[in-house]
Amino acid sequence: MKWLAKALAFKVFSSVPGGNSFYRYLQANWTKSIVATPARVGQKIDIGMRYLGWLDQHGYSIDDIRQMRHLDLGCGWHPSIPILYSKMGLKGQVLTDLNYLIGTQTFRESLEFVDQLTGDPAHPAHHLLLESACQPPPANASLDELLAHAGMEYYAPYFDWARSAGECIDLATCTQVLMHIERPILDDCFKVIFDLLHSGGIFMSTVHLFDIYSNSDPSITIYNHVKYSKQMWSNLVNSDMMPFNRYKARDYREALETAGFEILEFDIDHGTPQDLQSLRTLQIHPEFSARYTEEELADKHLFFVARKP
Repeated sequence: MKWLAKALAFKVFSSVPGGNSFYRYLQANWTKSIVATPARVGQKIDIGMRYLGWLDQHGYSIDDIRQMRHLDLGCGWHPSIPILYSKMGLKGQVLTDLNYLIGTQTFRESLEFVDQLTGDPAHPAHHLLLESACQPPPANASLDELLAHAGMEYYAPYFDWARSAGECIDLATCTQVLMHIERPILDDCFKVIFDLLHSGGIFMSTVHLFDIYSNSDPSITIYNHVKYSKQMWSNLVNSDMMPFNRYKARDYREALETAGFEILEFDIDHGTPQDLQSLRTLQIHPEFSARYTEEELADKHLFFVARKP
């Protein structure tokens, strides 16, 4: 099984000295899975625009948004959304991750494609750009200089900073990251975000609910992950390098409410009749069928907006 071989490779690489660094080298130079492309950056820009669209629809003007201090939790290798927001005039953005991933090259790659895509007058972000915020950085700038030029701070690992920063954030976003975080760390992350936000601050996120291994293995369905027990998944599949929590929308709602958030929007991409039929062909493990309804298991994506009261 291709997906299982990939999961086992993650497990091996995460358990040997230097395994993480070697795998990142393979990702950058062989599989190219962490190399920026117009499609990858464009997909993140689309999500960044969805966040802005929600704010616009709920009474926040672009001038209001430009005054916000933005936290991007789990920015990864390519901080496309923060770069987009920087070019729209947001300053004082905070980029965070569990590990230090951004490099000078990956930042410049993102910058290049954000410029390329949003420079098109037909792009929906184009009219929101500020000329004064779109000046190119120095040609030989270091990563610290690139971040400073864009009005960004970067913390990885971020917990020490987050626990001492106090209420300093107006808008927090987390894009396709939460499905990699196990509880109780997920609960801790939500509590940290809650504590960082000012009263009335907004937390937005997009989350995949389907089997992420199906992206690279067409032989399995997007519901493959519900076939296996927690013990089997932990022992054979999950690793420090590539965890996948397999949570459903209900779990994220419970975690948000436990942290104290008021949920403003909870938009679920439900399974189609065809998806439900695909799900019914699988032998669902009792751990899933006992906790979730068939409809909950068929859900594919989640977009939520929560507010600190």
